[in-house]
Amino acid sequence: MSDLITVTDCKNCGQQITTYNFCPDCGAKKITKRITFKNLVSDFVNRFLNVDNSFFKTFIHLFSKPDEVIDGYIHGLRKRYINPFSYFALSITITGIYSFLTEKRLEELMNTIDTLSKEQLEIQQAAMDTSFQYQSIISLLLIPILALISRLVFVNYKKYNLTEHFVIYLYSYSHIVGLMTILLLPITFLSDSIITITIVQFVVYITYIAYVLKRLYQINLKKIIIKTILFLILGGFLYILIGIISFLVMLINGTFEMPTK
Repeated sequence: MSDLITVTDCKNCGQQITTYNFCPDCGAKKITKRITFKNLVSDFVNRFLNVDNSFFKTFIHLFSKPDEVIDGYIHGLRKRYINPFSYFALSITITGIYSFLTEKRLEELMNTIDTLSKEQLEIQQAAMDTSFQYQSIISLLLIPILALISRLVFVNYKKYNLTEHFVIYLYSYSHIVGLMTILLLPITFLSDSIITITIVQFVVYITYIAYVLKRLYQINLKKIIIKTILFLILGGFLYILIGIISFLVMLINGTFEMPTK
């Protein structure tokens, strides 16, 4: 009977697989045949459209019970949901596609703002070009900044440390940004005001983050409103500082040039 057993090596870790359909060491599926379009589609459906898969659960539960997803990961629950870095990578991919599809449209909307002078439009355009070019890096740097502000806002609470706030924003920021990017794609081409789009984004982002923190810290509405206002104040100061630094960087690398008389 032993001669009938097919022994293969796991493609992922090299462990020998005999009668199992999955590697006993790393859990990867046993692959013995060449890839076909049929099994490629089947793999996609099983990973992303199956009701029992971790992506579907993560997406739904970050709306209905974000505290379970985030607090669960922080305290060791690592198999039920997608890990925060994978979720962040998915969000970055979605926003990258959005930027590619809407870059020219956003430039057109920017030029329709009558209240901005020519110099202000040039600054805004340069800032937009920079954000498109370095979008992934900016998003990655934004997460620890948000985590730091959040930890300062909740300095009188010891439930989550700075690193755990980093995890909170990997999940919550990635979730709401990825979702709003999908929803805003048609709106960007239908709307005539980039200011309206920006305001809608900002309100939804802040509301969702406040909702997540309220669930995690289990505080009442009054407290989360106060914390949100404090967050906006600290974030506003930091935003101005980052804006000044970004402007100086654009001047140094030649992305923006001061107008000459």
